[in-house]
Amino acid sequence: MIAAFVLTAVFVLPQKSVDAVSTYRTGTLVIDAGHGGVDGGAVSAAGNKESDINLSIALKMASLCDFLGINHALTRESDIPTSTENYSEHDNLVARAEMANSIENAVLISIHQNKFPSDKVRGAEVMYSNSEQSKALGLAAQSNLVSAVDPENRRVARPAPSELLLTATAKCPAILAECGFMSNAEEAQLLSTDAYQIKIAAALVSAYIIYLDDQSVT
Repeated sequence: MIAAFVLTAVFVLPQKSVDAVSTYRTGTLVIDAGHGGVDGGAVSAAGNKESDINLSIALKMASLCDFLGINHALTRESDIPTSTENYSEHDNLVARAEMANSIENAVLISIHQNKFPSDKVRGAEVMYSNSEQSKALGLAAQSNLVSAVDPENRRVARPAPSELLLTATAKCPAILAECGFMSNAEEAQLLSTDAYQIKIAAALVSAYIIYLDDQSVT
């Protein structure tokens, strides 16, 4: 599997981290592909939808978890169209958070893409919910996304704003990863490729493994 190769070739994990995966088999990584259905999220100048890119990265993360034997759950596995008449973004986000809250020992990683009026802005940025565990996961994810995906990125992980409903509602450790900017043509093109998505997926799963390792010794 390509993603597994990327994980082992790019991310040098201590043996203790590998052992942590076995120790925490009772835990579950909840992978949330942001948006979906009638809610396509941000759209690039080339017409690529954020919701499609989010789902593609999420499915790659799930495949990598399968390979490594990591328990996981997806908040959505497809992009089924929904009616605008019945759709509520608020209710959708609450339902995703409630799914994570219903799973014992869950850790939530939500995948999104960013957009900005200026087409010059780029770079992944991770936001973490209000807990030390979330912060630890967020710092690991940001570090991986910078070191192995985009070394020129100078962004840092930061607390999620209180109005960010998913991270505010989740009771488990939770982060939201804005993996790049759809408004930057070069980055949007990269985000639409399998190779770049695999690197992002490996970075986020690796961060989860590092997080498990850190928690096992604290």
